[in-house]
Amino acid sequence: MEAKYNINIDNPFYDNPNRAAEMAVTDKMKDGSREQCEFLATRDENSIVDDDLEKIRKSDGIIAMANVTRIGTPMEIFFAGRILKIPVLVVTKNYANHPWIRKFATKTFPHRTALEKYIKEKYGLKHGL
Repeated sequence: MEAKYNINIDNPFYDNPNRAAEMAVTDKMKDGSREQCEFLATRDENSIVDDDLEKIRKSDGIIAMANVTRIGTPMEIFFAGRILKIPVLVVTKNYANHPWIRKFATKTFPHRTALEKYIKEKYGLKHGL
C-alpha cells in the first residue's frame, strides 16, 4: 500500500527482522490453533509487547486488520485510541459493530479496498502513479 499512496507504513511483524522469522513460522499455522498457541508461548512476551507498543507510540496512527480473533489487535486498538489518542483505522467485516471497535476506532472499513479508497482520497497517490 505504501508504494502506491503518500503514506509510510511500518508493519511490526514483517518489517522487523526479529519478528519476520517468527511470522514465517506462524503464517504456516492456523490462527488460534494449539500449535500456534504453543509456539507463541515459547516467545518472550516482553519483547513482543514492548516492541509493538513502542512502534505504536512512534506512529501518527494505526491500521488494524481485525478479521480474525486475536488478542493483540484489540489491545493495540485500545492503546492507540484510548491512551495515545491517535487515529485508528480498522479493517473488519466481522467486528465493525463490536462496542470496543465502535468506541476506539476512528474509522472502520469492511475490506481493504475501502481502506485504500479512503487513503487515496485523504493522502493521494505517490507521484508518477
